[in-house]
Amino acid sequence: MKISFALTMAAVGAAGGLGAAQPASAQLSLLPKVRAKVGVYQPVGDAKDFSGSTHLAGEVDLGLPLLSGSYLSLGYSKGSDSGRDLRVIPITFSKVFSPPNPAQGLTGNVYFGLGAGAYLLRVSGPGVSESKTVPGGFGVVGYQFPNPYFVEAKYRVTGSVQGVDANGLTLMVGRNF
Repeated sequence: MKISFALTMAAVGAAGGLGAAQPASAQLSLLPKVRAKVGVYQPVGDAKDFSGSTHLAGEVDLGLPLLSGSYLSLGYSKGSDSGRDLRVIPITFSKVFSPPNPAQGLTGNVYFGLGAGAYLLRVSGPGVSESKTVPGGFGVVGYQFPNPYFVEAKYRVTGSVQGVDANGLTLMVGRNF
């Protein structure tokens, strides 16, 4: 009796498993991943002297499905001090890496990476008004929580316009969509 019950349960379990819908793990999604983030940019050096110590900032990342961990990003930050403004629009490409963590679904995971791109800088104020596209790069470190939210710190180094660059630290919170 015990053996026939066990065989019956095994057959029901196997039959149920055959009919259950399961995700195709080998299938590659061609839909890009979107991440949005907001925070503050804290310029250093000439930029801080020119336009103040804290600027509001935002970015949108578009994950590239065929290049795992790669993102195209578009951002915006603007700050002003004593009638002088610094506007930064970064258009960048980045590659991020995460160490293996089998429990990342429960604990989250750190990530780090590098990126480079074009930075559209605009400086304006008394006697100064110029826009220029300059090259730049950055290093990034972040923490992906075990939900759609993350925190990120990014330090960038760029070229300059009228002696003002966009070097500095950006601290952000964001969400994956």
